[in-house]
Amino acid sequence: MSIVLYTPIYRASPGTQFRVNLVQKSLKITGHKTTLITGRETQLHKIYHSLGDKLLTKESVWKIIGKLISKPIIKQKPKTAILFIDVCASAIPYLKKHNVNTILSIEDLTPEYKNYNPKTAEKFYQILTKHAEQANVIITPSYTLSERLEHLGLKAIPVPIGLEPYITPEEALARPSPPTILHAGQLNTKKQIEILLNLADKYKLLVHNFGRLADKLKHPNIEKYRKLTPKEAINTVKRAHLGLILEYRKAYTLSRLYFHASLLQPIIVEGEGYWIEEARLLGMKLHSLKAIMKIVENYEQHIRDYAQVQKKLSIPHIHKSLLNLLQ
Repeated sequence: MSIVLYTPIYRASPGTQFRVNLVQKSLKITGHKTTLITGRETQLHKIYHSLGDKLLTKESVWKIIGKLISKPIIKQKPKTAILFIDVCASAIPYLKKHNVNTILSIEDLTPEYKNYNPKTAEKFYQILTKHAEQANVIITPSYTLSERLEHLGLKAIPVPIGLEPYITPEEALARPSPPTILHAGQLNTKKQIEILLNLADKYKLLVHNFGRLADKLKHPNIEKYRKLTPKEAINTVKRAHLGLILEYRKAYTLSRLYFHASLLQPIIVEGEGYWIEEARLLGMKLHSLKAIMKIVENYEQHIRDYAQVQKKLSIPHIHKSLLNLLQ
């Protein structure tokens, strides 16, 4: 079966790219022929980021967006198209006219991502629902987002992000001392910097050198990394004993949850958001910053526990609900 995966460049965040790549790998593993299209339409970038709260509440604009998105997909003559990001629902009516089955993957909700006011958000949701209802199936990477969509009148099947195991329990338990803590997220808030500097007074840290405040982080116990390829990054970060998430956005899920599980790194967290409940629903235990030494002292058991989570969330098994739809 020929399947096109479409994601727009203007929302191609590392988390979305991580998910799209894993979905494509699951499809290939199970014998599907896939084509990945990354939309680079400059008009869409301007509409989404500069004028979205004014234009994405107009049916006429959704028609324009839908035509632009559907055009390169239709050229591929696929049987099925998987559209990532809510506004890509605009392409569904045009794809249906060409007998293309559509699976809409709603990764998050634009009005929440862009902080629309309630009146503008309501107009957006009305248009989104009208288009999304025409999809053959709606999926989402998050159980908590699935519940949110239900309140909008949309039934979405949760298809978690998934992971590829990067390390075995034996390799994890062979990590050399002293314990190292990995922070793989962006550095965009002063609170993140403060917490990392406080932790660096006690522990060795490995920190992704990315984000608008990354240059502010300096400490002899902090090693920064920024690799060009995912493989280089994995080889660098797999030696860390624990994963640290400092996140205060109300995100429904985080690719970092899966990233640390793939590396068998027990996760310590500070923050808030739906992603905390999402971790619980995935069977992933999160720990407070105060629990670091307790984790280190009982490291083998924690690694065994995370190995079970790693197995449960590995592709292609974790994408079974999506794969069954394509049979």
